[in-house]
This record gives sequence, C-alpha cells and structure tokens, in this order.
Amino acid sequence: MQNYLFKLIVTFTIIRLLTANLINLGNDEVYYFTYAVLPDWNHFDHPPLVGIFIRFFTLNLHCNSEVFVRMPGIFAAALNTWLITRCGTLIKNRRTGLIAALLYNTSVYTSILSGVFILPDSVQLTFWLAALYAMLRCVKATGLTDIRRFLLLAGLFIGLATMGKVHGVFLWFGFLGFIVFHKPGLLKSRYLYVSLGITALVISPILFWNIANDFITWRFHSERVTVTDDGINLKSFLKTTIGQFLYANPFQVVLFILTGRALACKRLFADAASVALLLWCSLPIILCTTLVSLIRDTLPHWSGPGFLGLMLIGAAWSETPLPPDTNPLPRKLLIGSTVLILFVFTAGAVLIRCYPGTMSPTPFPRTGSGDATLDITGWDQLLPAFESIRNKDVAEGRMRPDAPLVVHKWFPGSHMYYHVAYPLGMRTVGVGRLEDLHQFAWLNRLYGQVQAGSDAWYITPSNNFSDPAELYAGQFERFEKAGCITQRRNGLVARYWFVYRLKNARQTLGFVMDAPQPAGDNF
Repeated sequence: MQNYLFKLIVTFTIIRLLTANLINLGNDEVYYFTYAVLPDWNHFDHPPLVGIFIRFFTLNLHCNSEVFVRMPGIFAAALNTWLITRCGTLIKNRRTGLIAALLYNTSVYTSILSGVFILPDSVQLTFWLAALYAMLRCVKATGLTDIRRFLLLAGLFIGLATMGKVHGVFLWFGFLGFIVFHKPGLLKSRYLYVSLGITALVISPILFWNIANDFITWRFHSERVTVTDDGINLKSFLKTTIGQFLYANPFQVVLFILTGRALACKRLFADAASVALLLWCSLPIILCTTLVSLIRDTLPHWSGPGFLGLMLIGAAWSETPLPPDTNPLPRKLLIGSTVLILFVFTAGAVLIRCYPGTMSPTPFPRTGSGDATLDITGWDQLLPAFESIRNKDVAEGRMRPDAPLVVHKWFPGSHMYYHVAYPLGMRTVGVGRLEDLHQFAWLNRLYGQVQAGSDAWYITPSNNFSDPAELYAGQFERFEKAGCITQRRNGLVARYWFVYRLKNARQTLGFVMDAPQPAGDNF
C-alpha cells in the first residue's frame, strides 16, 4: 500500500513538472507573480500566502521560469496526496486513503488547476486538508489532551487556509455547524474559543491591511456578489454548475451522487461522525457558490475545496466490498476518472503547443481574439523581439533607456510585466483606474510614475487589443507605432503584439494609493 502511494505521488509529480515546463504562465499566474515581487500583509484581491510561497520556491526571485513559479502548487499537490491519504485512513482504513489519493490526483481542479498552475488555491488546499485532518482527529479523539490539541491545530490551519484565500473561513462555518448539531459538548470547551482566537490572530493582517487601505478588498469582493435588478442569471448558473461538474471530473461526480444515494438510504459505510463533519465542511461552500451564481457571475473553482470532503466520503463508499455478482461500478468510475485526467494532461498540452496558428476566426488586427490557448503559449517569442526594437530605438535616440512600460489593466498587463519588463529590468507603471489595475496600483509605489514630459512604452496583443491613443487621449503628446511582433504556432500566425512609443506625457501619470489623483478616469 505504501509503495502504491509513493508511485502515485512520483508519477503525477513528473506529469505536472512536464506540463508546467511545456506551457507558459496563464493570466492569473503572471498576476500572482506580482505578489511575490511586492510582498505585503494582504493584496487587493487575495491574502498574501501565494506570493510568499512563489518567492520562496523561486529562491527569492532568482529562478523565475514557469516551473519554479509553479513549484508551490506542484509541491503542494504531492504533499496533499499524502495528507488526503491520512484523512481517508482515519475515517475508515488505508485502502480508503489510497482511493482518496487517486481521486485527488484525477480531479481537474486539484490535479491541474491547483496542482500545475499557481493560484491562491494551490497553497490553500494544503492547509484546508490539514484542517480537515485536525478536525477529524479532534472528533475521533477520546482523551481530553488530544481533543484540546487538535482543536488548537484546527484553528491554526483554518487561519492559514484563510491566509491563502478568504473562503477558508467556510471551514469554521462547517466545524461550528457540526459541533452544534453533533458534538454540543465541545461548546463548553474554552479551547474551542482559543482556537477561534488563533484563527483571528493568524488572519489579522488582512484586517489591518484593509484598515490602512480603505477596506478596498471588502469593497472589491462585495461588488462581485452584489444582487442586481436583472433577476435570475441563468447563464451564470449554468456556467458555474457545468464548470463545477467538469472541474471535479464527471466520473467523480457520478461517484459522489452514488455515495449520496447510499447516505440517503442510511447505508453506513464509514464512521458516521466523520462523514457528518466532512459534509458540513463541503456542502456549504459548494451550495453558496452555486446560489450566488444565480444572481452574479461566479467562477466554478470557488467551490473547489468543498469537493475534498466529498472525495473522502466517496473513497469510503468505493472501498466498501460489493457482492461478487454485482457490477463493480466504483472500480469502473475510478478507472474512468484516471483515464480522463491523463487524456486532459496529454491532449491539453498537445493542443496548446501544436495547434497550427489560432483557433479564432477574427481577422487582423484582432487576430487570435477569443482563443484561450494563447493565454498560456507563445509569450517567450515576445521578449527577444521587443528587446531588439527597444535597443534600436535607444541607440537611435528615439527613446531613453529608462523609459518605463505602461499598462492600463492587470490583464494583459501582468503578461507584459512578467515576460518583458521584469526580465529587462524596466520600470512598469500602471496608468488607469484602480478597479482595472488592481496590484499595479501598489507596484507604482515601487516603480514610481511617468513624469511629465517623459516617454513610455506600450505593448498590446492582437487578441486583446487596446488602442493607446484612445486609452490615453490627451495624456501624451503623440503616439507612435514602433513595431509589430508576430507570434507563430506550428508555422502559422497565431497573433501579433503591437509596440507603441508614447511621447511626451502632458502630466505626471500613474495611480498610486494614498496619493492625490487628478480628475478623470485615467491617472
């Protein structure tokens, strides 16, 4: 059994390393790289752990290739495989733990989205699983010392999960709900309230940072879930529901449904208290994400951590011996789940790397618009071509060597920063609205502003084209096209990057938090 677990971890780690090396960083990943460049107690969108771990695994930003930036997620996926095995073994037996490990590595969300790509979820899942383990140990413990110890550990791990992504607080909602309805005696333990205090202490930097920054994170996320007058958003609901289905792996969803049917029929196949706890820690975040999608656009992976508990319960049901004359459906579902994830790994990488040109029919100058695969491939062709244009313009006196790169929005500005400005040592200045710039408004504290009378660079991809003459009308004296860079995939044109010289800024430009801003939409 232990040998099987080792092989599983090594096999999927190798697959993730190969995949991480084959594709460029995605839109969110290059954005979270800025967290590592400018560590803080909290950030505009999320708490700080993802940036801290990126900085650690890139050796203090000395190794910035895709593999090293993604290493926190790859390493965490291996560790999480071991953690979920321990949880499964705890609720039933070692075989349950191994099945749970297989489910973890064959879920699109846990194995790819959070296991290859670097997201706040990549870091959070480790502490989410550690919190589940501590809560399970607390519920199953008989000795007072063990109950107290695991109560305190649960508070610590929930706090750390929340410092990865704020919806870690759902773990407390689940744990407290379980305690009220199943273990009310724990409400008398002062260690429960000390545990809550530990969580509050661990996540206090989020509060202090927001106090210092006008509660910008609260206001940003509240606007994302505000009820509108548009009624039921069926399109958002279907997108979220189908997305959850696909991210969880359809074969696993069937497994969860069959497990739920067994529970509804009151068939006992695992420790009842453990199953109840896992349901309390799983269903609220899944239901909340689904319900919010009825009124606002949501992202399916928001509910991703909730499926960890379902994996454990499903593994316990799958392990239950079946009569010899029945169809071994659980085994077939596990095989199907494995085949599907291996297909996604293989086909996804081949499609992204080898598809000739672009999947988009949009003509020039918006070539590639709508082709999502371009978000994670071809960016390595941009740097040498832009550097050549820049060196020529500097040599011929058209631009100063210290001219910064201007971005107007976090996407695709983060790509320009990671793939061009950062490796060239160029200043990057966010010139736009705070709700568009996000972290770049804080990076301006590091890189400064565009001074009146100075020049700047601007790069825009054809698949997400923005005309700087329209964006910055009246803020620069003139706009000059410096070059057009062609990206080819498998011999055919996939997209273009248009490079502009923004000449003679009419005023100091660049949004800086806590600094007086000139009137208008663009600063």
